[in-house]
Amino acid sequence: MGYQDAVGSIAELPGGVVASVAGTDSYRVRLRDLGGRLGGDCSCPYGREGAFCKHCVAVGLRVLATAPREATPASGSDVRAFLETLDRLELVDLIWQQAQDDPVLYQRLRLQAATASAQPDVSVLQDQVDLLQVDWLDFDDEDDYASRANSVLDALRRLLPDHVLSAQRMLREVVTHVGAAASACEDSAGMVDDAADAAWGLYLEVCQAAPPDPAELGRWLAHFRLNSERPEVSLGEVVDLLGEAGLAAYKVGLDQARDRQRDPWRERFLREELVREAGDTDELVETLAEDLSHPHAYVRIAAVLREADRVDEAIDWLQRGLQSVDLRDGRGGGLVERLVEIYQAVGRDADAVELLETRFTDSPDERTYRQWRTAAKRVGQWPQLRERAHRILRERIESGSSFAAGTLARILLEEGDIDAAWQVVQLHHCDEPTRLAVADRRAETHPADVIDIYRPLVDTAIAVGNRDGYARAARLLTTLQGLHSRTGAGAAFRADVAGLKETHRRKRALLAILAEHGL
Repeated sequence: MGYQDAVGSIAELPGGVVASVAGTDSYRVRLRDLGGRLGGDCSCPYGREGAFCKHCVAVGLRVLATAPREATPASGSDVRAFLETLDRLELVDLIWQQAQDDPVLYQRLRLQAATASAQPDVSVLQDQVDLLQVDWLDFDDEDDYASRANSVLDALRRLLPDHVLSAQRMLREVVTHVGAAASACEDSAGMVDDAADAAWGLYLEVCQAAPPDPAELGRWLAHFRLNSERPEVSLGEVVDLLGEAGLAAYKVGLDQARDRQRDPWRERFLREELVREAGDTDELVETLAEDLSHPHAYVRIAAVLREADRVDEAIDWLQRGLQSVDLRDGRGGGLVERLVEIYQAVGRDADAVELLETRFTDSPDERTYRQWRTAAKRVGQWPQLRERAHRILRERIESGSSFAAGTLARILLEEGDIDAAWQVVQLHHCDEPTRLAVADRRAETHPADVIDIYRPLVDTAIAVGNRDGYARAARLLTTLQGLHSRTGAGAAFRADVAGLKETHRRKRALLAILAEHGL
């Protein structure tokens, strides 16, 4: 039955049904009749992207399995027609009774009542805004919380345009509360996040209609962004509202946070964003240079300077970065790549080749080899430098480096020197993938040479003792069968397989897999 068994109770709604489905989490599914076409919504990640997910399918199958074939459920229009027969007091009583057990409906009704007149009851709205402040949301509570948040936003919209200042003040609180709730719930990308985004969008709309005091906005925004990660807000969205006075107040707020050092990373990120918005290259470089503990900081500074057409300074910063790290440190690779890129862009190809030679000498690997080869070919120096690169690797091999042996074998293979690559794997220890890659190419012209490489791997695979190992052994034996056939030694191969089966006659899973491969 699969997910059908995970479907909880199913309840009817106008034009469809609603149900919960237990999956990785508990998901809410609603199915609707969309003019003769079945539509489905689900709170799971795929459902939120608009997909008719497996949870929707499960609810649909459950409905089909449980509904009597002859039954014709009442349509939404039938229920509406019935409601139209009731008088006003009966309708009021019906709705009021439902609201006794439905907090979301009660909140909607209360907000509707509070905003129905020309003089809205702002205290009711404020109470509902305050209730949006929570410490944690369990998964089962998130939909109701999002519904309550959206009802508050709808009520605040109804205050516009006559009570825009009250709406603006309360919207700041909604943005703060719902953003914090989005960071304190199990579903990190669900309906609560959407409600937080909607709150921020409405706040911006209200601010455009009635711009707040720039300095006060700057102080609030600094505090909010230093303490909240959601909703995602960018300075560019409010820079026009802030103006010079607001940006100055915003900067003071960030500077005060730096003095307290509560969250240095976030404070630095926000100051960097502020400086980028101002467009001051020198101040941005100064900000980025506050923390040079990682080589990537030099790369970022160089990117800023290069974008400002200050190439010589970009080169200087990258060179300083290289001096701060050991080229054998893998973290220095980005520095080398950016510096080579700039060198080549400004016609300093010889410097690019020299830098890559130094890098390869200190830490020889395939990536640097390819970069060095490309750079050297640009200036016609590769034939002699290729000999130097191979000599560096061979010296490492002689000192006992199996990594260098594998690197050289793969490089030779890539360059089409199969004989030389074969000699390396024969004389030196290399990792198994490299040995097999070379053997595959060697087998094209010398099948007999590679049999001794493949055959021990069969025993190793069988020794794993599971179906994956047995399947690998069967694939290796199939390869060996072809090699023996090409060398005219088919009888020897069949005898080998017969002996192997006898040795492992108790391993029925192995024998079955060998039979599946025709062995």
